[in-house]
Amino acid sequence: MNVLSLPPEILSQILTRLTYPDLLAFSSTCREARSFTSPNNQLLWQATFLHKFDDPRDRWNSLNKTARAQHQQRELNWDWHRELRKRVVALKYATAGDLAIDEGDTETHDNVVEALLDIIDTAKACPTPEELQAGKKPEVDDRDISLNLGLLPINYHFTPEFDGLIRGLPASAVRRNLGYGYGIDSTLAPSMPGGWESTPGRPMTRSLAAREMDKVVRSEAACRLHVLCGLTEWEERDDKAIGRARRITYDWDGADESNEFGPFKRDGSGEVDWRRLEAVCTVVTRQFALAVRGRMTLPQGFCFSLPYRTLVDPTVPEDWAGVQGNWCGTYVFLHFEDLVEFNAFQNAANRPTLENGPEACGGLMKLELKLDMKLRDDSRLQTKMPICDDLPTLYFSGLSRSYDFQMATRVRGMACLTPRGEVRWRYIVQ
Repeated sequence: MNVLSLPPEILSQILTRLTYPDLLAFSSTCREARSFTSPNNQLLWQATFLHKFDDPRDRWNSLNKTARAQHQQRELNWDWHRELRKRVVALKYATAGDLAIDEGDTETHDNVVEALLDIIDTAKACPTPEELQAGKKPEVDDRDISLNLGLLPINYHFTPEFDGLIRGLPASAVRRNLGYGYGIDSTLAPSMPGGWESTPGRPMTRSLAAREMDKVVRSEAACRLHVLCGLTEWEERDDKAIGRARRITYDWDGADESNEFGPFKRDGSGEVDWRRLEAVCTVVTRQFALAVRGRMTLPQGFCFSLPYRTLVDPTVPEDWAGVQGNWCGTYVFLHFEDLVEFNAFQNAANRPTLENGPEACGGLMKLELKLDMKLRDDSRLQTKMPICDDLPTLYFSGLSRSYDFQMATRVRGMACLTPRGEVRWRYIVQ
């Protein structure tokens, strides 16, 4: 029996079970097959897409109005065939490293990063209204609810190619850090677009190399992907990576009153500066991983970057951010003398690289927080930057104490939404 003689509905059901390469092979068999699998057959490609990935409309429908508005144009222009193809190519690179991205090929690199972010941003994060009505209850760890998350590699199963993609490195540099007798002598800049070479006749010192490395600007999308992923296995052993993160984090030029000394853009918009946040996350997470070692598993990875990871306490329904309860964390700081020295030598050839001599860490801390809306008039918890009013600003207070000592200090703070819908936190520890 000629398979093309089947009713279109039955043929579509059969073809949706094929992988994307198999579908391409089928389409090349004859003119009728090519016509049936044309990108214009959106019903076929929609069914094929939804057989492998979450329905993006489920995630969009769960967003607040401001975040939803950012996806409105995307929804209108959505093409099931185009989006499926982009994701298949990106996942092929992420899970097997089969896609060769030449050094300097920024377009392919950015396309892969954007596709991976899209997989995360459209991952199903909570039951749909229909599922809730049918009796399904949300759970704290709902990662199994998402098809998308099951397709992404977890941190300790990254290929060198994917680790390099996350951190902006070529796979060759990651491989050199696996213990083959090499070191990453040129961690970021030399292999990235716009990379550098030493000036003829001028020695390339470690300090000068670090300064040149810091001139390389990765895309916001690449920095955001790194933030959502967290530390990778090889990154934890890369002193040059932590040195670069420290130089961005502790640079006084990156923070002032316009961004309230936080990881936000310095234009007063209140939007996240993903490059600076990437650096801060690298510095803090590296120390936090040491603080919790032997006590708990570090909660990081793509599955922890989705919304609704915690359930709303029915006794405190207004606590949309999950503030109230017990938290653990740490604080990290550079000694004041080192901080002043680093910033005083800003334009000097011998500026400290901050690659060695880690900053101080407060150890593992336990926080006991509760909502305290009386603090809404506290001037130190007010912000002049724009915020999103889809959800009300929450104020909280509590105690912070070390896991090893019982002496407690007072904590207060606030949580609100940035203009693009991310959750912003501010803590004051006294």
